[in-house]
Amino acid sequence: MVRKKIAILLSRFPFPLDKGDKLRAYHQIEFIAQHHDVYLYTLTEENIAAEWVNELKPFCREVKIYRLNKLQIFIQSFVAICKGYPLQVGYFFSPTIQRTMQQDILEVNPDTIYCQLSRMALYANGLPYRKVIDFQDAFSMNYARIQKQESGIKKVFYAWESKRMQSFEKLMLQRFEACTIISAFDKANISIQPNKLEVVANGVDNNYFKPKQSDKKYDILFLGNLSYLPNKNAVQYLVEKIMPLLTQRKANIKVNIAGGSTLSENSRMNTPQINYSGWVKDSRVAYAETVLFVAPLFTGAGLQNKLLEAMSMGIPCIATSIANASLHAKPNEEIMIADDAEAFVDYIIYLLENEEKRRQLQVNATKFIQDNYTWESVNQRLLACL
Repeated sequence: MVRKKIAILLSRFPFPLDKGDKLRAYHQIEFIAQHHDVYLYTLTEENIAAEWVNELKPFCREVKIYRLNKLQIFIQSFVAICKGYPLQVGYFFSPTIQRTMQQDILEVNPDTIYCQLSRMALYANGLPYRKVIDFQDAFSMNYARIQKQESGIKKVFYAWESKRMQSFEKLMLQRFEACTIISAFDKANISIQPNKLEVVANGVDNNYFKPKQSDKKYDILFLGNLSYLPNKNAVQYLVEKIMPLLTQRKANIKVNIAGGSTLSENSRMNTPQINYSGWVKDSRVAYAETVLFVAPLFTGAGLQNKLLEAMSMGIPCIATSIANASLHAKPNEEIMIADDAEAFVDYIIYLLENEEKRRQLQVNATKFIQDNYTWESVNQRLLACL
């Protein structure tokens, strides 16, 4: 294979790996660099530590970082509203940065530009190269789901953002030569030209996330970026809906809620049953010291990294049908499916009391991930698109 120049455009610096889009970008960059020369162009709202840049340098011929400022964000968010763009597209767009970034890209003269998320689509406008965009999730569907769970001004906002994102998804399908998305389920929910979308799933490093013997401190774990609304809603559902029923049947239940951007109000809600541990440097520790993983996700889209990681480590998982829609694990064999609080409680009690069933789920889930969701296998499709 002839090595080509690939310019990768991101809305966040892809390290540390504390958000799903950063995790996906990091492992894609690592894989692409084995076959092509990678040039990274990334926005940021925060200071980027030198050691973070050093994590990317082995894979990138060049790393360019562009700092968004609050005034730009405010102005361009307003402009997006006037132009009918989704608010998140305006939030991440800066005409000044676009001019500088495009000049930097022209000097490299890449073969392909690869943008992650709709947030970066406008930065590729007008450049004379093959352009590929990663939708990642069906965001229009995600917002439509969220608005059904909200009320008042939030309901109006998410309904409005869903319609604008649907129009922008159509625009991206027209402007980009190839488009990728994280799952067949998300692809099916992009109603316009669905055949132009290539499914490129998320993966997991199953040599890193592998079964590990450890003392169990907790019965239940939920782990994720807690600034992400679907995860915040999942935590709220766990605490307010599941826990009252669960403690009636098992008063000494121990629950750990972990992940980046843990809200301060969560830490104040620590109880004898619930521990909010916040950001954990090595998530494998949190998985290994827990008996079960739960994912009461009723909003959101895409493929959940937390389920891939937990299953890869052999942690029995209980999730909603929505969370499994993109994963396609076999219910009752590789994962347990619960769509209301009572079902979650029933499965939690059942699995905690049934070691043989836990062991069956552990073996089947680990094999399922090894067979379907390694980064090496899923990224082959991305390579073809580029």
